[in-house]
Amino acid sequence: MGLKGVFSGWLLFLGLILSLVAGFTHWIPGYYAGIPIWIASFLFFPDVRPAQKKQIIVLLALGGTGLFYGAFHGIEHQFFIRALAANQVVVYMLIAVGFLRLFAVDEMRQQERLPQGKWAIIRTLFGAHLFGAVLNMSSVVIVGDKLANKGKLVPTQGLMLLRAFSICAFWSPFFAAMGLTLVSAPGAQLSTLVLFGIPVSIVALLLSAWQLAKRPDVEQLLGYPITLYSLWMPALLAMIVMASHHFWPKISVLSLVSLISLAFIGLWMSITQGRIGIRKIRHHIDGGIASSRGEVVLFSAAALLASGVAALLSSLNIDLAPADFGAFEAGMTVIALVILAMTGMHPVTSVVLAGSILSPNASDPDLLGLALLMGWSLGITLSPFSGIQLSIQSRYAISAKTLLALNWRYILAMLVVCLLMLWLYTCV
Repeated sequence: MGLKGVFSGWLLFLGLILSLVAGFTHWIPGYYAGIPIWIASFLFFPDVRPAQKKQIIVLLALGGTGLFYGAFHGIEHQFFIRALAANQVVVYMLIAVGFLRLFAVDEMRQQERLPQGKWAIIRTLFGAHLFGAVLNMSSVVIVGDKLANKGKLVPTQGLMLLRAFSICAFWSPFFAAMGLTLVSAPGAQLSTLVLFGIPVSIVALLLSAWQLAKRPDVEQLLGYPITLYSLWMPALLAMIVMASHHFWPKISVLSLVSLISLAFIGLWMSITQGRIGIRKIRHHIDGGIASSRGEVVLFSAAALLASGVAALLSSLNIDLAPADFGAFEAGMTVIALVILAMTGMHPVTSVVLAGSILSPNASDPDLLGLALLMGWSLGITLSPFSGIQLSIQSRYAISAKTLLALNWRYILAMLVVCLLMLWLYTCV
C-alpha cells in the first residue's frame, strides 16, 4: 500500500477521533466522521479483491440509483446524511478493535508447546471463540498460523477455527455483526441481544465440540495452548463494555467499544513496553489499519445501499415489511439470510437490506436484531463465499466442498435452536 496506506491509516484514525467526539459530546454531527471513510474507500478501492470489488460496484450502483430517484421526488435530506455517515460507528469500532491485535500478538504467541488430542481441540474451540469475540478475524489467523507451522491444517482443525469465529456473531458486542445489527434495527438493546444470544452460542459451541470429538483423527491433532490466564483480556473488556452501557445507556454501544478498546491498548502497551509499545501503535496506524480496507469499502458501500433503498421505498410509498413481525417472520428472516449468504451476498449487504425493509414495521427491534445476528452467524458458517470461509480455504488449503459437508447438519440443528429461541423470546 505504501504512502497511500499510511495516509489512509492516519486519515481513518483521525476519523475515529471525530467519531468518538461526536458520540460522547455531540459537539459535531456524527456524519462528519463519515467523510474520512469515503476518502479512504476511494483510495482503497483499487486494492480490494476482484470478487468483492464486483459486489461493491453493484451496491454503489443500486444505492446511487435509489438516491438519485429519490432526489427528483422530494425525499428528505436525512437519506443523504445517512449515506454520508458511511456506517461510521461500525467502521470505527472495527478499526479500534483492530488495535487489540497488538495485545494478541504479544500474549497468545508466548507459549510454544502445542497440546494434542480431543480435549486440546475442544479447549482451543472455546478459547479461540472467546478471543475471536473481541479480536475478530485476527484470532483465526493467529491460532491457525500457529497450528499450520507444525504441519498442514486438516479439515477438523479448519472446522474448529470456522465454528469458533462464526459463533461469535450470536452475541459479541465487539463483532461487526452486533455493530451493524444495532444500526439496522434501531432501538435494539445490547443487553437483550447478548442475554438471548449467549445461550444460543453455548448450544452451538457444545454441538461443535461434540462433532469435533467424534472426528476420527481428533486424537492425533494439535490444539492451541490457550489457558484461563490468557483469556483475562476478552473477559475484562466484555465486562467493562456491559457495565459502561449500564451506567451510560445514552452513549452508543459502538462508541463505548471503540473508546474502551483504544484506552486498553494504549495503557497496556505504554505500561508493559514503554516507547517500544508506542512505536508499535504508530506502526499499526501506518500499516495495520489499511489491512481492513475490504471492510471499510464494503461498509461505506452498504451505507449507500441502505440509504438508496430507503429513499426509493419512501419516494414510491412502498412498504415491503409484513404487517406483524413476530416469531414466524423472524424465523423466515433467518432462513432468508442464510439463503442469501449461499448466493454469495455478504452478510453486511443482506443485513442492511433486511433492516431497511423490516425495521420500519418491526414493533420489537430486539426480535429483529436477534434474527439478524442469527442469520449472520449461520450464513457465514455455511456459505463457501463468506469472508471467514474464503480465508480458511485459501490460507490453509481446505476445500469449500469439505467444509460444506462438515457444516450442513450443524446448520439444520442450529436453525431449529434459533427458531425455538425466537419463539421463546416472544413468550417471555
